[in-house]
Amino acid sequence: MTHRRFFGVGEPLIQREADTKIPAWAYLDLVKGLGCSAYRSWMHITDILKDPVTPDEKMVERHRQLLERAVELDIEVTGMSHEWFLPEGCRQRKGHAMPKRDLTPGSLYRQTLDMLEESWCTMAGLFPQVAIWEVGNEWNLNAFLHPDGFLDGDMKHPFTADEKMDIAVDLQYFSAKGVRRGNPNAKVASFSPALSTPTLGGDMPDFLPVMFGAAWTLDKMYSRIKSGTFWSDNTDDYFDIVSWHPYVFTNKIVDGDYDLFLDVEEPDSLWKAYGDSVYKVMRKYGDGHKQIIMTETGFTDCGNPQWEERYAYYNKKILEMAAGMENVRTLHNFRLLCEKAMLEREGIESNQIGGLTEVYFGLFTEPSDGCVPRKRALAIQEVTGSTADLYELGKKVCEMLRLP
Repeated sequence: MTHRRFFGVGEPLIQREADTKIPAWAYLDLVKGLGCSAYRSWMHITDILKDPVTPDEKMVERHRQLLERAVELDIEVTGMSHEWFLPEGCRQRKGHAMPKRDLTPGSLYRQTLDMLEESWCTMAGLFPQVAIWEVGNEWNLNAFLHPDGFLDGDMKHPFTADEKMDIAVDLQYFSAKGVRRGNPNAKVASFSPALSTPTLGGDMPDFLPVMFGAAWTLDKMYSRIKSGTFWSDNTDDYFDIVSWHPYVFTNKIVDGDYDLFLDVEEPDSLWKAYGDSVYKVMRKYGDGHKQIIMTETGFTDCGNPQWEERYAYYNKKILEMAAGMENVRTLHNFRLLCEKAMLEREGIESNQIGGLTEVYFGLFTEPSDGCVPRKRALAIQEVTGSTADLYELGKKVCEMLRLP
């Protein structure tokens, strides 16, 4: 493999800067201390730009400070956005929504694609420090790709799984065009699929383990590109790197449904099979030479000490398993910090979905609890071989709160 930065971490640090009052760049010392040389950064188009060609200079400067610190620490950055602008005439003006697919020149749909290309051109030009742009997230799920106005209505009429994939191919093509205009040196990563269930918007048979949904979704994407009925039949015109979320989900069924993140079983050959199936799809369509980024994987212990201990071992195990898998460039652990705001306490805004499950993915406690390394952080450090004092680094990060 020509280039690999295997150990990575993902965290929306700019958003955390706002709620923790600590500069986002300071947290990168924790990333480096873990022994990680890659970082996945939430860089939503609609947060950084006022419109497809106009930067919000204050937001740009905040991201630049973070990215320049990453350069100093030799941490490779994958920038991810899964939001975009919509034109006048749509019910929404930004978000995860799309008008009905209509390729007629001048349609609202084509206007949205053109705006997306221009937005990515602007973003890539603004941030040459970003080595890889991940242009979408979980577009196989209704939550991240839905009709314009979907969230304002009764949410009973989402796109079908096939409609989402038609749109996803379009979005990737125009995103890649924009990135390459803005920075020809940057790489483009495909959108990251995760699980697939009918209740979330997928169409994979529900008797299969949900994590085969990544390969299932990628096969749909590849088959469309190779059909010759879209913009190009060359996958290079859509992405350079394939990305997906290899979470470890339970296969237990509780009260008639999966409890997914909770009380998961030890990852074994089945977890490896999820990744192998992704690579088989890539080879099937002639992309066996491309690298893979595992853009999100992690465990939540919900504050349960026994689960925390168990998942530290699980985290080490999947790192060791993934290290031997074909073409894996990076595995990004989700996420760096716990976030109690996800409990949706009154007056506190959360950066994620919310609820107890979401709070405890963090490798470190949040600054209000001292940025103390949790057991998964120490387990990851064992695998990377880093000898940094994570407790001391956490204290130094917390001291940044006293900066004027």
